[in-house]
Amino acid sequence: MNVVRPEQGRVEDLTLLEGLELRGGKVNALIRHAVAALLNASNPDVSYDLSVSEVVEKFNDSVSGGDIEATKNNFESFNEQGCPLN
Repeated sequence: MNVVRPEQGRVEDLTLLEGLELRGGKVNALIRHAVAALLNASNPDVSYDLSVSEVVEKFNDSVSGGDIEATKNNFESFNEQGCPLN
């Protein structure tokens, strides 16, 4: 996932696990919820509200000047719906 790390002021490639391990709010919170959204959207056994491409598009739009908090909240809401997986 190509993201901006605000504390470093640069773009850096993170693994999904590194994205999940980020602490704090704003962009870091968005990244955590975006990773969860990607995992949910990519699993055929999960009926997720967004496709993988929609998750990527919404993430990129928000870090390119969109509303980070609103996108994070959107992902968070979708991620916290019921899940059929054990």
